[in-house]
Amino acid sequence: MKLFSSIAKPLSPVYVICGVLVGLCSFMVSASNADYSYLPASEVKQLQVENQSIPALLRPWLGKKQLGLAIIVPPLGERADAPGLASYLRRELNSAGWATLALTPPMQADIGAELKDKDAKIVVANTPDAQQDTAAETPIENQNIQMHSPAQEAANVPLQQHDFMLASMAQLDALGKHFAGKRMLVTMGDSANLIIELLETHRLPKPDLMVIVNPYSELESANQALPKKLAKLSIPVLDIQSKDGTAQSLATQMQRLTLAPENAPHRYSQQVLALDLTLKVTWDDCLELIEGFARRINKAHPNG
Repeated sequence: MKLFSSIAKPLSPVYVICGVLVGLCSFMVSASNADYSYLPASEVKQLQVENQSIPALLRPWLGKKQLGLAIIVPPLGERADAPGLASYLRRELNSAGWATLALTPPMQADIGAELKDKDAKIVVANTPDAQQDTAAETPIENQNIQMHSPAQEAANVPLQQHDFMLASMAQLDALGKHFAGKRMLVTMGDSANLIIELLETHRLPKPDLMVIVNPYSELESANQALPKKLAKLSIPVLDIQSKDGTAQSLATQMQRLTLAPENAPHRYSQQVLALDLTLKVTWDDCLELIEGFARRINKAHPNG
């Protein structure tokens, strides 16, 4: 099954902003500078995003069990082989029957506190209704003035992150073509919020199952909207929360659980870790949770 070969066409922003390509390139330049010389050359692949080479790390499954491909997306601004849970899962899931493909996420946005508090328009700026409403309210002659405002530039940052992620995801079928089976997305921190937004708006084709770890957004309104967007997803989700997660992820934990679909055991499961995610023993716990989750989903929906 090809899940990431036909990415939906991104919606056009209301205004044409001169800084779009410059900002996206700054994301990519930082992402492409990582040194992976410590890894076997066979693991290091390159994705092409806006004529830049962006590293992706591919490892095959090990043993007789062959369940599919796990796509790992570390938090925004991290390396593809981010130290900690991301790096651990990239190596340990192989023995559990999963080939692993770790992506380089876009950079984290540097948004001022005043924009975090007044970000409702930022979050919805790329929806069709918002585009129509704003176009109706804003005279054409004023658009050139707005395109240079700091608030509008900051509002454009999430769109750049979306485009970066979509451009990367569009190339995954070619890299994972030798690994038949299910496609599992494992995404962490603010990258999890980004992925949830792309899935909820149907810009990213659905994987077979998804694991999110401490999902959150730096933008207050986006963080508040996260549980509702997550509840709308029709895919099986394992939601892992650690006690040392960000304040934003802890703030939505109970709402993510209470909004989960009722009587749908294969739609949503939340697990709260007893220990901090900085400890290797907790990484082991995460691996066991993911393996058990994948077994349940595979039993309910076997590979064809």
